[in-house]
Amino acid sequence: MMGSQTAATARPGPAGIDPNALTYQQLQGLNCTLCGLPLGADRPLGTVTIARGATHTTYEVRGCAPSCAETSTGPAAETEWRAALEHAAGCRACQTLGGGCSEGEQLLNAYEEAARQARSGGSA
Repeated sequence: MMGSQTAATARPGPAGIDPNALTYQQLQGLNCTLCGLPLGADRPLGTVTIARGATHTTYEVRGCAPSCAETSTGPAAETEWRAALEHAAGCRACQTLGGGCSEGEQLLNAYEEAARQARSGGSA
């Protein structure tokens, strides 16, 4: 969210999702909360609440069904994908371009390796 909306306060959502980082389409349930792609089949992920002054708005957020990682890489890489997303949702360095978070890089590398192995038919 940009502009005047950045002054809103929000409680962390399910799986550490930062409500302030979600787009309008994600808050409206049009795009996946995790990967940002338009939703076809979806699954509920829980709710996020955003406070703007005295107004508190709760949104039900949704994700791809089956999960984003599972559809592109098989279930082998889903654990690594979720770990990387959950870390990035709560890490300011990961949310800043060029932030240089070594833990985030390690988690992404683990996911990429698991995804490569899943696509090549190897075991993770």
